[in-house]
Amino acid sequence: MKKLILVNGIPASGKSYVAGQIADFFNLPVLSIDEIKEPFMAQFADIIDRPLNRQLGYSAYAAMFNIVKSSPSNTVFILDAWFGFRHKSVLANYLSQCDCETVIEIWNQISPERVAERYSQRCHCRVKGHPGEEYIPELVALAEKAQPMALGPVYTVIQDKEIETERLISWVAQHLNHSEPYILSPVRGINR
Repeated sequence: MKKLILVNGIPASGKSYVAGQIADFFNLPVLSIDEIKEPFMAQFADIIDRPLNRQLGYSAYAAMFNIVKSSPSNTVFILDAWFGFRHKSVLANYLSQCDCETVIEIWNQISPERVAERYSQRCHCRVKGHPGEEYIPELVALAEKAQPMALGPVYTVIQDKEIETERLISWVAQHLNHSEPYILSPVRGINR
């Protein structure tokens, strides 16, 4: 049966970094909503706006789950997305269609101040079609109320502090039912 690690959090909360660290440690593939939709955003650069960006996001979301659904039954994927941009029932429906044995969630919690700083730093270098600095007040409000989807066990990464990587990796290993304990070493270590 398939296993999924949902790396969830609002935009600029550190999801992709965390997903990459887990992927590198466990040698697992990452399906990222932005990596799927951004090539399409580039093709529509002359006309892209926020509504089209959202439609492309819906399509990328569906594509992630279509890939999971059509994958072999013993596959483990990391899904990197802000799952809260769709209703929780949409995620639950996709998960039920994918025949997943295990679904765990890594929730990236971030303060409004930190997310505003991160988003401001990166919004000028992103693919055209992502919201610009005008999105920051909305993002700040989102940081105050966003919650994990909690459709399985949840591990919270506090992005305003140093990430406890060894603890995160141990939690993921435990919830994926790996028989061997994972100990960070210089060879398998994760450095920030």
